[in-house]
Amino acid sequence: MHWDGPLRFHGRVVWLSAEQGGRRSGPPTPDYAATGFVRPLTVETGLASIVVRAADATATESHADAGWLVTDLDYPKVVEAGDVIVITEGPKPVGFFYVDSVS
Repeated sequence: MHWDGPLRFHGRVVWLSAEQGGRRSGPPTPDYAATGFVRPLTVETGLASIVVRAADATATESHADAGWLVTDLDYPKVVEAGDVIVITEGPKPVGFFYVDSVS
């Protein structure tokens, strides 16, 4: 997938290994569409579609940018520097996006 929309969240992504419950196939493609939520929300209270673009798509940890797929989403929590976005495939966590800044 190639995403042309805005990626307003800047930071780093850490993908869980298969042994940690993450993706069996390893880190995903550069523009990865998934679901996620911002802590302290949960899968039940804050799941939304997100795209993550890692600087190094082969690494388990990389600088990255991310953004909600629905750009005018009225998300129940404002995303700020210091937040952690839990990246999921359905309800299963597969990675974490650590927000350093928001543009």
